[in-house]
Amino acid sequence: MRYIFLDKILKLRAYEEILAVKHLTISEDFFADHFPGFPVMPGALQIEAAAQAASALLEISNGLSRKAYLLMVDKAKFRQLVRPGQELLIKAKIESINENSAQVYAQITESSVKVMDCTLLMGLGDINVFYPTKTREIIEAYYDYWMEGVEINKNYE
Repeated sequence: MRYIFLDKILKLRAYEEILAVKHLTISEDFFADHFPGFPVMPGALQIEAAAQAASALLEISNGLSRKAYLLMVDKAKFRQLVRPGQELLIKAKIESINENSAQVYAQITESSVKVMDCTLLMGLGDINVFYPTKTREIIEAYYDYWMEGVEINKNYE
């Protein structure tokens, strides 16, 4: 994966919701071309950040036995420009889930202001089909780092 848009998972309630953070710096390479002299995070990458949070929620909730992947984006609304130096809070909440898919509402806020929200349809598949053993070890290492100090199933606002 070229871009990783989760710096840390702050809170996670299994099969319900997740809150993660991303600190944007001017050194993010996409800012160089979008746009020179006025750097803005592309909307597609905001959706990717939301999908990564949704994937983390679904995969951790399933004990890393299922791979979550983006199938569809619905009702995406971009409300504010996202710029370097901002701290993004990414929240994803499961609206419905079955064995093969989940519908997740996701939003990104910055300083308590909603900058983007959307509904994501996430597919769920056997993780062993998607990742060979060595790749899975790398993915699990990311989750270990992101989840350090986080208690699953804690209530939060």
